[in-house]
Amino acid sequence: MVVVGTMTAAMLLAVASMMVAWRALDQARDAKSIALSNGGQRPGPTATTPTAEPPRPTDSGGGGDPTFLEPSEPDTPRSPGAPPDLNARTAYNPRYQDQTITLSAAECTSSMSADLDEPRANVASAGSDLTFYQGCGVNAARLRLGEKVDGTKSAQPGMAPQECAEQIRQAPIAGNDAIPVRKGITFCATTNYAAARESGRPWIMVLAEITGVGNDGAVTLKLTAWDIPG
Repeated sequence: MVVVGTMTAAMLLAVASMMVAWRALDQARDAKSIALSNGGQRPGPTATTPTAEPPRPTDSGGGGDPTFLEPSEPDTPRSPGAPPDLNARTAYNPRYQDQTITLSAAECTSSMSADLDEPRANVASAGSDLTFYQGCGVNAARLRLGEKVDGTKSAQPGMAPQECAEQIRQAPIAGNDAIPVRKGITFCATTNYAAARESGRPWIMVLAEITGVGNDGAVTLKLTAWDIPG
């Protein structure tokens, strides 16, 4: 009886082992079929949509909290009727070069005016750019700029128009200040901006040099001018 029971138990164990092996083989076949149906590729991770990176703060360099850059302020427009600022970007256009005019006065109380646009001597004093006054007694001969004509005596022959503009800004001629009449004196001037606009003429920069003073007191000037845009 003992022998028969042992044989029965062994047969049952063998049958159970065969069933486990069969089941494992069946699962392996199922896995292979699934893999082949996916093209032999393992499923990859799900793709995600990239998100925009927020703007990065700018370090101010002072060791404090970072700050964001603000857009720069636009240039402030000039007031209506005001002349444009003259700077290194100003494009001056040559108007005339080394033109000569002579101003004289017959009596010590008389004068002669000039228009620097052409240039032309002996014009009406009203609205003129420059006036020559003959010396009389203790008063020496002199030149005066016209109304709203800006200028400087800090000039030299051969200066560029922008150099003149800088000297007019830094060392202007005062309202009633006169220019002495002496050979070699050089000055710069800009014509009356408002009058130029009203008449439709260009606003101009002039470099003037006194090249001679006659025995009769007449003064000769050599002039070079440029049109100023704007």
